[in-house]
Amino acid sequence: MRRALAALAALALASCASTAEPGTEAALPGAVTLGQATWLVPGGFEAGRSPDGNSVILMGPAGAVLVDTGRHTHHAETVDRALGSLGIPLVAIVNTHWHLDHVSGNRALKANHMDARVYGTSAIDGALEGFLADSAVASRKALAAGQIPAAAVPDVEGDLATIGRGRELRPDIVLDEPYDAVFAGRPLSLRIARHAATERDLWIYDAAARRAIVGDLVTLPVPFLDTACPEGWLEALRRVARSGGRQVVPGHGPVMDMAAFARWRTAFGDFIACARGTGALETCSAGWVADAAEWIGNDGPRAKAMADYYGELIRSKKLDGYCRA
Repeated sequence: MRRALAALAALALASCASTAEPGTEAALPGAVTLGQATWLVPGGFEAGRSPDGNSVILMGPAGAVLVDTGRHTHHAETVDRALGSLGIPLVAIVNTHWHLDHVSGNRALKANHMDARVYGTSAIDGALEGFLADSAVASRKALAAGQIPAAAVPDVEGDLATIGRGRELRPDIVLDEPYDAVFAGRPLSLRIARHAATERDLWIYDAAARRAIVGDLVTLPVPFLDTACPEGWLEALRRVARSGGRQVVPGHGPVMDMAAFARWRTAFGDFIACARGTGALETCSAGWVADAAEWIGNDGPRAKAMADYYGELIRSKKLDGYCRA
């Protein structure tokens, strides 16, 4: 932790000259302006392809902070173009969690911004030895057996290459406890959710903007429960609701005001409760699609299929191991 505190203090004292003033609402290529010198680079989820998580750029007096870097090369390139338009150094990359659609772009972006430090939790260590290692074995077998659809092969091969360089996914600065930091002059509160979407999720509260950047604590078209503890996730959502924020930036999907976040949270809780029950899982997945219809739109069939899968994970108790300390 001492190394983390020293690095954070250095960021607070950074004095690089900036070509853009805080509060400037410049239009950045490929990004959506959120206000308060903050931009969203939306992730994508094309049919038959693996997703990219949302990325968020925050500008401070002495540089930029980037939250999450996506999976695909084109996403990282879009983020890099947006950063280049600001004309200021990237001082920090904050990874909300270790899922590959949020960290795979780290390497390319660090290569172009060599002074940037990556901040994240230690949960990546267990993932590299467990979930990601197991996924790599399964993916290689599926590729060899010709079981991967042609459109998905580049994504699978890309993930295997990323896992193969797994040590490079580890953060430069490990933060496993909440910490109020100043990144290049911009105060941010880094908060930790234990046993939620992953073993440790890091989410960011920007008090000045009253904005919570929550990574995969909020996702669409369904909650991505692959490595989740549902009960810990529910507790994390309660903490986000009590944060005092007016806006939530999900890991996947559009920005929400607190009323929309409350509706998503209710839909999530209802889905978990239904899947934990004894009724037909079909009812649970159909309920999710109905409750989340305002965000899912025409993506209902895919959302239904994914909710069927996640409902079975919950019902079978396969996720229970992720709730253990």
